[in-house]
Formats: sequence, structure tokens, C-alpha cells
Amino acid sequence: MPAIRSVTVYAASSRRCPPALLALAEELGHSLAERGLTVVYGGANIGMMGALAHAALRAGGRVEGVILDRFASVAHDGLHLLETVADMRSRKAGLAARGDAFIALPGAFGTLEEVSEILVERQLHFHEKPLILVNYQNFWNPLLALFDRQLAEGILASEDRAIPVVVEDSRGALAELDRAAKLPRAPIATGAKFD
Repeated sequence: MPAIRSVTVYAASSRRCPPALLALAEELGHSLAERGLTVVYGGANIGMMGALAHAALRAGGRVEGVILDRFASVAHDGLHLLETVADMRSRKAGLAARGDAFIALPGAFGTLEEVSEILVERQLHFHEKPLILVNYQNFWNPLLALFDRQLAEGILASEDRAIPVVVEDSRGALAELDRAAKLPRAPIATGAKFD
């Protein structure tokens, strides 16, 4: 597997994020920057997104964003690169293309959509990039329970259930990045399997 140089982070942009979640995002942004990893995210200066970017920049890291043009009023003006796009498909594609790995912090509908798309792309072997869910205070437990139900019903394969790697905090996410960077990348299959 090629070295992980950039990490796309999905997270909430709500101004109502509680302090504990903002601190989680700050810790992750700071730690990624300290390791020399480029932080790629949704481009906003508010919520967990803003906390992530502010912390990474304060630590001397490179931060890149992809934001919808309708959210220009909350775009972060201190990024190394900010791409403005017209629709969600372009935004998700830009975020996915820039990351060598993905970390999902707690988030709302947008984060859930982004995570779902990465899961499907991995399932269909469009890429083999790691996806790490930071299950802070059991935030993702309901989603993980749904995955387990899908597995139990036989509509999700066990190898696909294993795609999202679950950790408890930012330290766990960093440890998983280290582990993933040492694994050989499997060749991408030419066709999807359905069973």
C-alpha cells in the first residue's frame, strides 16, 4: 500500500456541536498535522469541521477543503487549498479523491451519506482505502447494529462487514492509520461480486 499522505475527515459542521465533540475534532486535527499528514475535509470554519481545521493549521499542518458554493459564507479562509463546487456529488468526489484514507467522526446526514458512499465503493472494489469510524461515546453504535443485522440476515457478506474499522477516539484512529499504512494493498478487482 502506498504511504498515507492525506486523510479525508468527515465530521459535523453544526454550530450546536457539544464541547466534547469539538475537542475530539481538535485532537484529531492536531495529531494528523503533527504526523505531517494533509487534512482534507468539508471546508467549513464552524462545528467539528472548523475545530479540526483550526487545530491542524495551528499545528503547522496542510489543510485542504471542498465546499459547496452555497456555503461560501462559512468557508474557512485560511486553508492551503479550497475547492468550491456546485453540488454534493462533486463535493463527495473531491473529498474522496484527495484522501489516501478516511476517518469519520460523529456527524449528521452529510457525514452518514459520505460514509455510505465510501463503504459502497470499497464493497465494489473501486478502491482499497481504509475507512475508520471514530465511535466516540458509542456514537456509531446504532449504525453498527444495523450492519450486524444485515450480516445476520445474510444480505451483507462478512468481508464487507469488516470494511469499517471501529475505534474509540483519535488515538485509536491514528493507530489504525499506522496499521493500514503497513499493509500491502490488494489489487482492485475488475468486477463486483454479488452473493
